[in-house]
Amino acid sequence: MKKIITSHKGRKCKQFRCKQILSIYNHEAYCHLHSSHISQDQRSAAAIKRD
Repeated sequence: MKKIITSHKGRKCKQFRCKQILSIYNHEAYCHLHSSHISQDQRSAAAIKRD
């Protein structure tokens, strides 16, 4: 059985004033609503800062 990779529980969206708790299966720094508002470069930078 393959182990599923998960992120830390209780992470919050990095968008200013957003209080959305991210799913353990969402490895992005932003929630679904805000991920469509940022560029791919910003997503990559946020992912690097998170690690």
